[in-house]
Amino acid sequence: MTSALYANKMKSERDELLRIMESMLAGEIDSERARISVEALSMKEFPNLYGNLHHYYDDEDVRAKDLEYKKFQDKELEKLIRRLKSGDIEKANEISFLHES
Repeated sequence: MTSALYANKMKSERDELLRIMESMLAGEIDSERARISVEALSMKEFPNLYGNLHHYYDDEDVRAKDLEYKKFQDKELEKLIRRLKSGDIEKANEISFLHES
């Protein structure tokens, strides 16, 4: 695969991840649907984020009961979306959903 093709594939994967995260934040899809969709991606650009997203997925029941925790995790998800939009992959990989990144 040429470097241009690889760059386009990674950009389109980043765009797809961004779409999934925006849909989840908007409540258009639940965490389980987002998890399934993300697992279909290679996530080569996001080795840390892949595992860290599971903290968000797995805490759906906690967010439903604890409004402050929901606000915190949603704020981190918004931060992830901004970093994906700006192409800041290094900072996107730092988001853990367990503490403020």
